[in-house]
Amino acid sequence: MSTPKKSNEYIQNSAFDSAKLAGLASLKRILERDFFCETTIDVFAHNDKKVDLVVHLYCNYGLTESLFHLNKGTWGSFRNAISGDVKTSPFQAALWELESNTNTIFDIKELSIHLRDTSLIIYKLPNQQIQDNLESILDFVSGNFVYFTRGLSEMPYEIFVPIHEETQNSFSHSEKGRNGKSKYLQFWGVYFEGDDDLQVYDVTNKTIIEQSDSFLLNYWE
Repeated sequence: MSTPKKSNEYIQNSAFDSAKLAGLASLKRILERDFFCETTIDVFAHNDKKVDLVVHLYCNYGLTESLFHLNKGTWGSFRNAISGDVKTSPFQAALWELESNTNTIFDIKELSIHLRDTSLIIYKLPNQQIQDNLESILDFVSGNFVYFTRGLSEMPYEIFVPIHEETQNSFSHSEKGRNGKSKYLQFWGVYFEGDDDLQVYDVTNKTIIEQSDSFLLNYWE
């Protein structure tokens, strides 16, 4: 398991006013409560109207246990999402409240969930927010668990969501890829102990395919 940082950069950043500091502290508490973890939130870049964040969740349990509690509705609080016109998790609600209170966009560029046996590293896609896709991503991790673990025989130590095919339109800002499926749910990168290269997991076909130069780790907007 990775060791969390001793402090968060945003706490040391004097350019942040009290509302932003209080809002980030509240977001941190919600993540720690809902994911049973320690959390760091680091500022990647900021100005008066936009703040880029990198979020790390450090969990003292394995992927199997986390998925068990996800399916029970006790991990992530997705099953107890706030009702209204749009289903909203506490994570989403906290970010919306923070943005409303500070008149600032808080953009999560990367969210990593560090478990005892693997790390799930999620990168932001253009025109899509990680917090809006997190429940679907974790549901697909659960539904594909047997397949990306090579029939439960081997656990990848890192899972990257997403990677993409390098084609003529790779850098399009389209939210959907093949078959209209979110690009978060098409190709993932997986690293196994003993493998030198990143392996590509095809989510649609539930298979690990041969790595090639046509696949790239995703990019930040």
